[in-house]
Amino acid sequence: MIINLILHFFTPRHTNNHRPVAISFSAITTYIVFLLVFQIGLTLTAKLNPEILGYATNISVSDLLRLSNEKRMENGAEILTYNDKLANAAAAKAADMFAAQYWAHTSPTGRDPWSFIINAGYSYLYAGENLARDFADSKGVVEAWMKSPTHRENLLNDRYKEVGFAAVNGKYGTYETTLVIQMFGTPPSGTPTVEAPVKPLNTIPIYSTPSGMVLNVQTTNKTDYFGLTKAVSLALTVMLMVALAIDAILIYRRRTVRVSGHNLAHLMILLVLFIVLNLVSRGVIL
Repeated sequence: MIINLILHFFTPRHTNNHRPVAISFSAITTYIVFLLVFQIGLTLTAKLNPEILGYATNISVSDLLRLSNEKRMENGAEILTYNDKLANAAAAKAADMFAAQYWAHTSPTGRDPWSFIINAGYSYLYAGENLARDFADSKGVVEAWMKSPTHRENLLNDRYKEVGFAAVNGKYGTYETTLVIQMFGTPPSGTPTVEAPVKPLNTIPIYSTPSGMVLNVQTTNKTDYFGLTKAVSLALTVMLMVALAIDAILIYRRRTVRVSGHNLAHLMILLVLFIVLNLVSRGVIL
């Protein structure tokens, strides 16, 4: 019984007029309606129950430091030493960005990144900053920095010897996000000079405890809104691709004649959609 239902849904048979139910007009209409209702449901759930469904991240300073140094070693640069004062400067910058609601290296009042570094008690010969936001994990942050020429230059700059991070959850505009801030520095040996700030990648400040350990940004009690939407869309796309492929193969082997049918064209469209969905990722760099 179950096997017959599956065959009826996915393969061309006399019971479905030789067109799988999965790729029928009514079925595709149902998928579209389902996705719309699903999206509306997620949106309402996120607003009414933010503790259940919302922005979920798992970013740790230790991972940010490890991944950054791995990229430097791969490119022949010396590894960076973690510095608590730079981490405190990054945390202060993140707090200021949320408080003043801006996404830039310089605040609306004209306060530049270097003032945060100086106020944290860090004297420098060289200093730099990378920013990031909306990322789900540490790997995504570092990979995005590496794909941006200016952020990559900052990350691999051999003149920088020390680094501090901050990763903070908060509200930017009307939605919840995570800011990641990476502050670079080199202890002074003369008059301080400053590297032209690389437009910050979405960066998240990381707060330091009195012991110098950095708190990780982890939201484990929420379902990832973005990830869930993407997973459902991918699942439907793959199901349709499989159904179309099976249909095309069986129709060809059985030499079944149809008045209309454009399986190859539909498969190509779905393949493009599948690729686009896989390429879509959250996270912004500046």
